Formats: sequence, structure tokens, C-alpha cells
Amino acid sequence: MSSIIRNALALSALAAVAVAQEIPGPAPKTDAPCADAVIVMARGNNAPYQDSRTFPFVDATCGKLRAQGKTCDFIEVVFDTMQNGDYCTQIATGVTNGQREIIDFNKKCPCTKLILNGFSQGAWIMGDILAGPGGCSQITTGLDRTTSPGNAVAAALVWGDVMHRANQPYNVLDGADLEKNGRGADSLERLNRYSDVLRSYCAKGDPICTNGDDVEKHLNYFELYTDDASTWAVGKFNEAAPLCDAATPTPTPSASASVAPTSVGAAGTKATGGAAASNGTAPGKPAPRPSGAAALPGYPASPVKPTAPTSPVKVAPFPVPQKYEVMCLPKMTIKYVYV
Repeated sequence: MSSIIRNALALSALAAVAVAQEIPGPAPKTDAPCADAVIVMARGNNAPYQDSRTFPFVDATCGKLRAQGKTCDFIEVVFDTMQNGDYCTQIATGVTNGQREIIDFNKKCPCTKLILNGFSQGAWIMGDILAGPGGCSQITTGLDRTTSPGNAVAAALVWGDVMHRANQPYNVLDGADLEKNGRGADSLERLNRYSDVLRSYCAKGDPICTNGDDVEKHLNYFELYTDDASTWAVGKFNEAAPLCDAATPTPTPSASASVAPTSVGAAGTKATGGAAASNGTAPGKPAPRPSGAAALPGYPASPVKPTAPTSPVKVAPFPVPQKYEVMCLPKMTIKYVYV
């Protein structure tokens, strides 16, 4: 008997009435050069890409890494907001796209450590990327931490998570022992494989992660805790073991791109593209499989461990964060239907 976890579509506005259209703003940034660290961002519901609420985390984290002589960039998980009220479709799209983006990037840049960051709806999506279905998306069992690209995750942060589960070792703030919907047991078990590199920020009174009644508690996480969170993420990055052997000269990786994917196919099937891979392979050739990794499609069955590039990595200047008005916060009921 399988459990299909469905959104009951009990959406209500906590601020104002949502309009069934996509938020205007820049295209999502879905590629980056093979920097030392790349932050994978999943924004909140009704926010533009590169939004002013969550982007300070990127600036602060990359700033601290650059102060250590490291290179740092970011990419964004692609998903629609306000898609005719079908919240589960948004979640499933974000999980599918996010896993594909992470797999493709890791194949191109197997030496780059990843820092995952998700807010609100994006926190649910990021949790499902790591651990499989927490509420809507029956499409994955998450990323295996022992193989690529899961072993490239140096740190993961979720904020105001719809699927926040009380009393987990990675919970922080005064909502740590509270929950509203809560991630299912199987998915939670898989998420806990990442417990030593995971933080879940949840404040008491947050209507999304604790069923509270103070909207501001859901909206001010990054104003209050960006410095703390970025310091923690940089510490986890520095603790993580290198993914590659000693560096050898390679061509400079390709510059950042800002093109949104139009569709997502089977995981791991996207070509490397015209740029040289970070391990020095020829254009269009798959990179050697990271040591200990499972045989993902596109990787040769080889024990060769890739080597890090020594050429300077050119990271494009970060965009100006996009301001936006809060339109609504979805208030949801999750039902478990057995078939």
C-alpha cells in the first residue's frame, strides 16, 4: 500500500490576496563557474529570483569565503509561484529542477562544495531535494549523502520550513520544539543523514513552521540571523573534506549563466556543454566520477578522482537584490490519502 501525500489546497491569505501570475523580475541564475563554493538558493513563495529578503545570505557567505581567499558563486532552483494555486505542482517542479541543477552542476564541477539554502516554500523544496517527499512530491527519495552529488553538500539551511519537524538536532531558535505539519517519518529519516551539516531556523510564532500568528516572525529571519548563519555555513565548508585531489593546471571554467531550464529530464543526462570540465577533460566529455560515487548516468565507471582547477575562477558581480511586496503566505493543510 503506498501513501500519496496531497495538498488539500486549503490556501488562505495571511497578508493579502494572491494573484495567479508569476512574480516579475530577473531570470533565475542556473549555472556558475567551478568556484570553491556555490550556494544553491530556493526562494520563498511569491518572491522574485535574487530577492532582497534571502539574498543577503549569499552576499554574507560569499564575502566571508572571499576574505579567506576562496571563490564563491550561486545558482537558483527554478519553480513557479502562484501557479493557479496548485502548491503541490510548484513543490514537485522545484524538487525536480533543483535535483537536476545540482546533478548537472556537480558533473561539470565535481570539486565544488555546495551550500544549500531554502526559505519557506523553498525550504520545503530543499528538504525534498535532500530527503524525498515531505508533503507533495512523490518523485525522488533524495540525494544519497555517500555519493555524488550528495557528498558535495557541505552545509544546508532551511528557514521557516513548512515541513519543520519538532525536536530535531539541527533545529535552532525558540520554535525548535514546535511544528505545524511536520515532515513524514520516512522522509525525516533520510533528511537526518544530513543532520551534522543541516540547520533549520524556526521562530516561535511563525505561522508557517509553528502554526503561530505572527507573520513578522516568518519574514525577518535573514534580517536577524544572516551573520550567524553565514558564519556557521563557512565553518561547515571549511570542515568538509576536499572533494578532489591536489590541483593541476586546467582551463578557466566557463562564466556564470542566467538561463532558466525549460524542462527537466532524467537525472544526470545533461551534456557537459562546450566549456572544459573542471578536471581538464575535453569539451562535451563527462568528468571522471568522484571517488566513491555511484555510477550516475554520464559518468564513466572509473575510480579516477578528479583534480581541482588552478586557473583563476571569474565570478561575475552579483546582481542587485530584487525588492518586492509580500502578497500572501499560504496556510496549508496536509492530508494523507491511502490507496
